[in-house]
Amino acid sequence: RLVNSMAGTSGLTEAFRKPDFNVAAFVRDATGQGQDRVVRLSQQLEDTAGSLDQELQREIVVCHEELLQNASNINDLDGQLGDVREVVEALKASVARMRGDVIRPFHNVKRRTQLLSRMQAVNVLVRKLSRFLFDARKLRAQMEAEDSKKEYSKAAHTLHELESVLQESKLESIDALRLEVIWIRETGMRVRRQADEDLRNGLRQNNQLALSGALQTFFNLQCLWPQLEKVLVEFHDEFAQAALHTGPSFQQALEINLQLLMAHTHRIFTLDELIRTKTDPVTHRSFSNVLEAEGVESLMSYFWAKATATLRVKIAKVAQDRAARRTVLADLPRVLQAFSEAMDRAALTGRSQSFLSTTDRDALFAVVADLRDEFLAESIRRVTDPVEMMLPNKLLASVSASGGDRSSPSGSAGEGSIASELPTLHDLRRYAQLLAAELERCESCPELLLREAVRSVRSSILFFATRLEQLVDSSSLGVCCFENEISLQLRSPLPTPTAGHARNAQLFGLAHHMQVVLKEVMPARFQTVVVTQQVQSTLQQIQATIIQPLLGVIRRAVLASLARMETDLQGNRDDASGSLIATKTVNAHLARYYLSSFGAGQLLPYLKGVSIFIVRAFLSAASLVKPCNGPARAALAQDMSTIESILSTLIDDFQSCIRHEAGLLRDFKQMLFLPSLEAVDFESLTNTIPLHLLLTYLVHQLPSHVPTLPVFCNMATQSYLENILLQLWDEKLEATAAFKAKLAELSDKYNLDPTESAVIAFIMAQTA
Repeated sequence: RLVNSMAGTSGLTEAFRKPDFNVAAFVRDATGQGQDRVVRLSQQLEDTAGSLDQELQREIVVCHEELLQNASNINDLDGQLGDVREVVEALKASVARMRGDVIRPFHNVKRRTQLLSRMQAVNVLVRKLSRFLFDARKLRAQMEAEDSKKEYSKAAHTLHELESVLQESKLESIDALRLEVIWIRETGMRVRRQADEDLRNGLRQNNQLALSGALQTFFNLQCLWPQLEKVLVEFHDEFAQAALHTGPSFQQALEINLQLLMAHTHRIFTLDELIRTKTDPVTHRSFSNVLEAEGVESLMSYFWAKATATLRVKIAKVAQDRAARRTVLADLPRVLQAFSEAMDRAALTGRSQSFLSTTDRDALFAVVADLRDEFLAESIRRVTDPVEMMLPNKLLASVSASGGDRSSPSGSAGEGSIASELPTLHDLRRYAQLLAAELERCESCPELLLREAVRSVRSSILFFATRLEQLVDSSSLGVCCFENEISLQLRSPLPTPTAGHARNAQLFGLAHHMQVVLKEVMPARFQTVVVTQQVQSTLQQIQATIIQPLLGVIRRAVLASLARMETDLQGNRDDASGSLIATKTVNAHLARYYLSSFGAGQLLPYLKGVSIFIVRAFLSAASLVKPCNGPARAALAQDMSTIESILSTLIDDFQSCIRHEAGLLRDFKQMLFLPSLEAVDFESLTNTIPLHLLLTYLVHQLPSHVPTLPVFCNMATQSYLENILLQLWDEKLEATAAFKAKLAELSDKYNLDPTESAVIAFIMAQTA
């Protein structure tokens, strides 16, 4: 303090010594800094004056001799000291005046302000006390009403105001209010207990009135979310404490857990829906806003997330044991069915719709997502392993890229061993039964298991077909019976089947039997989803890959022989054309040595197709013959007999299998030997003979100056036969219209007159 005083004194001294020192400015600055500053400055001035006196005395003593020598300057010094003394006295007077004018009034104002503050506090306390007593009487009146007229929600509003006052001001310390405060606190406990009881009874009995009153009470007490959270925690704890046993009682325990979960969820859903619709009549604030302020969008979502997480933990705990996990996986369809049934019951419980949304359902099924994935992986293994057992990788590895045996030449004992390792019909039937059993195992859960199981079964069948295709001996698919297919010069001797062909025939039978077995064994309810167009076309593609090269030999031979028909018809003949005889020989050889390797009835659809092609090709070629005179008709009749012989070689009873085409042969032969075309009813002929075939035949019966259609179109006979006439059998509108347009062009070019003959009239009428 002494140091501070000395520092202040030195500062004042230096200020006084400045030439531009202004007393008025110094006093103004000093008084503007508050009472404390003025007091300290006054003290410093006194200290400065005292220290100046002491310093003068010390200087006088020190400079006594010099002063005596300079005695002449004493008067000047005394005058200067007198000036300083006057300044100090003026400063002291100013400070004293400042004390009287500022500090004393300030103290008075401060004292009165404190008094006013105390009066205001007393006033507020009196008002609070008055309001407290008023609310206390109001609460007592509300609580003393009859039970039928007692409204706890209004009492809760009053109670909350009283409790707020008690929390803000310590009225318990007032002796006169002590008993009243105790009663208010007891009433608060009573109101909360009653509201809690109403809430639980309302949830248990689905009493909307009780729930509404309890919610309003908690809202007025501003403890809505804590009370609701308490109820949710109790529901969750009750569900968490429900045991989930392992072993045989697992399914029953799971159903009990799900029933408890759905019961609690339904109650919470009812409560949540009521909260969404309620709004406080006083503040007009919705109850759901209270939950949103706490970060809770809905009670339902809040509880469901915790409950499903708890159920996941329960099931995971059960699945920790390997034996129990295997049991759960084996019964997973029943487990998922229990889940689905529980949610279906939830849908029936809801008034207009299920109280579980799609997201909630997904969250529940996600509880067993790991087990479901493991079950589906096991399901895939169950439907895939049989394929790998019937057609193992070892068997595929023993087949070369061209289809032969890698370790043995074609036709050796190695081929026989490969064929013997192929699955039997019994294996295929057993395989189909396993597929059906897998689908039936998953049938109880269409959405969660059956859909994936169906996909796995289809993939398994396609996997089987892919492995079958890998075993096909591509080197034995075709057969070369001619030295030159154009001239139809037969090889001598004709080729005989190899062991690879026998294997291909066996693979063809497997693909055929696979389709048959699937239709026989697979339950009708699974037929459309398992035996799909993709599955059928894949199996049929394997058969077509094997059989079409053989049938292609017959098709090409027939086309080549028909291309030579015009040449073969020239001159007199006692038998069928040599080209058709060669084709017949090849057909008989293939039927005897190659087609016979296939199972009975397996080739019928393909043989019907090639037989229909032969009939259509022959009739189309016969309609192009010009001139069609008596010898030509006789030769065509012989060729028809050869064609029928070829057909009977392929299909014994071809008249019934391809009844329409057999009838066409018969009707065309009758038309060939009609005595005159002028008297024929061509309209009636169109009922039995296709229009394009009839028109082609009639055009080639026109006078000799009218060319044949191949010549008119500037095409070779075989090219016209393949690209025009055979395409017309499909009865496509575009092809038929183009054909008729060409006939109309021919009629115009050669000035055909419909009045000349009935044939020309019919042709022009059909092409107009």
